[in-house]
Amino acid sequence: MLCSWIAISNAQEVVRPLNYNPQKNKETLIKAKGTEKSDPALTLPFHDDFSNPGPYPDNNLWADNYVFINQTFAVHPKTIGVATFDKLNQYGEIYEHASENIFQFVADHLTSNPIRLDSVFSPANQALSPEDSVLLTFYYQPQGRSSEPRNRDSLVVEFLHTPGYYEVDDEGDSIWVEDIWNSVWRASGEKLSTFSNDTFPYFKRAVIPITNEVFFREDFQFRFKNYSSFPIDKTPTNYAGNTNIWNVDYVTLDHGRSALDSTYYDIAFARPAQSILRKYRAMPWSHYIASPQAYLRERFNTSITNLGAVVYDYTYWYFIQDENGNNIRTYSGGPWNIAPFFDAGYQDYQPHANPIVIANPLPTAPAPERQFRIQHVIREGDQGDPFPRNDTIAFDQVFRDYFAYDDGVPEASYGIAGSPGKVAYRFNLEHQDTLNAVQIFFNQTLDGANVQPFLLTVWESLDPEVKLYQSQVLMPEFEDELNRFTTYFLDEKVMVSDTFYVGWEQNHNVFLHVGFDLTNDASDQLFYNNMINWFPSTEPGALMIRPILHRSEITGITSPEQNLEFSIYPNPLTSGFLNIRLEDEIADPRAYQVEVFDVHGKLVHSGRFEPSLDLGHLSNGMYLIRIVNSGENRFRTLRFLISR
Repeated sequence: MLCSWIAISNAQEVVRPLNYNPQKNKETLIKAKGTEKSDPALTLPFHDDFSNPGPYPDNNLWADNYVFINQTFAVHPKTIGVATFDKLNQYGEIYEHASENIFQFVADHLTSNPIRLDSVFSPANQALSPEDSVLLTFYYQPQGRSSEPRNRDSLVVEFLHTPGYYEVDDEGDSIWVEDIWNSVWRASGEKLSTFSNDTFPYFKRAVIPITNEVFFREDFQFRFKNYSSFPIDKTPTNYAGNTNIWNVDYVTLDHGRSALDSTYYDIAFARPAQSILRKYRAMPWSHYIASPQAYLRERFNTSITNLGAVVYDYTYWYFIQDENGNNIRTYSGGPWNIAPFFDAGYQDYQPHANPIVIANPLPTAPAPERQFRIQHVIREGDQGDPFPRNDTIAFDQVFRDYFAYDDGVPEASYGIAGSPGKVAYRFNLEHQDTLNAVQIFFNQTLDGANVQPFLLTVWESLDPEVKLYQSQVLMPEFEDELNRFTTYFLDEKVMVSDTFYVGWEQNHNVFLHVGFDLTNDASDQLFYNNMINWFPSTEPGALMIRPILHRSEITGITSPEQNLEFSIYPNPLTSGFLNIRLEDEIADPRAYQVEVFDVHGKLVHSGRFEPSLDLGHLSNGMYLIRIVNSGENRFRTLRFLISR
């Protein structure tokens, strides 16, 4: 049996911060900037609770894209979503200038678009002045779910005193004079435990009155920025980018305000929507419908907050939509009262706070795959409150060809360090199936320390240890896309049933930075080995490894042997046509079938052999091409990359 205690061993579990933010990259940034703001200046009130989907700020409000908008890095935010400041730029990479002065450097910025601070226009036009009690308020939190900023690090707010302009020098040349920013507020780094005493409110409120006449103009701007640093020793293990975290929430700029008034007419969700599944975040449809009740959670957990000063009456419900947007199930929690958060905390009325998962929530007809959206909604009165964006949360429930305990967003890295070792992740099946591939989310490191050899391994059991498959030596690979899982196709399909484990074996003292989701806990399914004994994990979180299955292989037909020889070029593919050269003499081309699969194992092309294959309709990414000679029971599979 597996050891139920942790012995002192050379190989130990280690959880480290990330060096790279996979949610931010050039492609995602281009999409985020696709909708340009047309209005040259904003008017009061200015408000953002960062409940937009992210990962970038709302470009209707903000002028840059450095901070990370997310729903997972903060501990008890005011409402769903925060702006996270770290050491990573708009592409999710460590700032290049960080190496110039690791003791301290300016990292992220969050700069407002120009704001009309000269006047307000509703309910009537009125000029503004320092006597109009214009306040900038926001909530902030150090560390969150990552690592704390050091005492020498800080979060700063600045006001734009003088916008940049051109002036003519004595020789008649135009010279650009840089913006002049005034620092108006600063907080020093510290641990969340000392900042909040590990209790509510977890966030503190900052109040900045605007009293200088120079700021009351039609192009006022303010910005946040964080000063960050690395440990002085510069060891590779701590040269990470998502450290020294600050979270900012609920930014409001308006006139006629009191510094003591910290309430807002806002009924909102304060945590993300959950999977309808109790254990998995995603799984194959055929396994779910074999025993739905074994996988469904009994109740959802929601966090509903009232940021106001009085009790409000509101209504809660959730509904489930299928792939076509049709409502297939609806749950109504009915109306109820909600007291102010500062008096009563989150809503505790069970039909709203812990609504049941309604009976038979999903249809169970067989299908290759399914996808549903579970959407939760709250509404105060008939019209709702002034901030409707945080009144709706949704979870996209995927049933495809893989199992996942994680949500796809890593807050840290997991691995074992100290000696050779093994890591195994347990999965349970409802029927026999075929394991085609394994997806692993490897976190990139600044110095390439993560590019270390490993053996992809599949086990039938750990005690006794029975291996079903072990690869040749592999290296971490990184996909240039938002979802940065790398798919490792098995050299041969592996039949699995009941319980199986996937993971890796490392034969050297290395540390493989595998993505670790800290918002979901699957530690009871994770085990590690010091090359002598297996031990259960003690690190709460979900390792980002996903087995990919393909049930259609279970037909009783003998699998072909992988001894058919062919080559492909060019690889990477930079045009529309992939050339194929068979080493065999082709007596009958109709005997050869060509199949192309994407990284999820989905068939994207199937047809008879052609020496030149038009793949112009496929997007960039990693693919698998398989050629089968069914008459001779032979096949071969190769990987190729499309990069146009």
